[in-house]
Amino acid sequence: MTSSQTRHTFYWLPNALTLGRIALIPVLIWGILSVGHNLPNPLNAQSLVVVLFALCAVTDFLDGYLARKWNLVSDFGRMLDPIADKLLVAGCLIAFMINFGTIWYIIVPSVAIIFRDIFISGTREHAANAGIILPPTKLAKWKTAAEMLAIFLLLIGMGISANVNMSAFATHVGLAFLWLAACLSLYTGLHYIRAAFR
Repeated sequence: MTSSQTRHTFYWLPNALTLGRIALIPVLIWGILSVGHNLPNPLNAQSLVVVLFALCAVTDFLDGYLARKWNLVSDFGRMLDPIADKLLVAGCLIAFMINFGTIWYIIVPSVAIIFRDIFISGTREHAANAGIILPPTKLAKWKTAAEMLAIFLLLIGMGISANVNMSAFATHVGLAFLWLAACLSLYTGLHYIRAAFR
């Protein structure tokens, strides 16, 4: 963080975007559940969930980009951003598991991703206590991108599109990206564990 004399006028914006993303997550989860279970839906959740998730994905990119561009990277922001990402992904995946029921090809990759994220968060805390910083790797960023794309496609496939063929195609491609994200999650998780306990 730069000094108060030289910091950008909108120095608060990157962290505000991250906090805003966290605030939108419960609304997004409700929208997903209302699509799958015909819950009270005065706001047309079929369209709302896509818009909300797209907004969350954009803020995920924008908060980090602005923080780096304006030289506003802070310890608080570095801590908060991955928490927001994990809450977003875990919340959506849990909602999907509720909607789709006991379908193994949804549950297995979703549980693998959620468990990995929780375990790696603990591993990073252990490493930090030992004075070791574990920055996200490029492959881990690709993992996050695969997760976001998988969720977006699965949202389209949940009857949000009026075109049945498009919904089925989006669901199948979304599942492929979900499994790719799960594989990358396990691989990058092992990388972080080796680095922490080396």
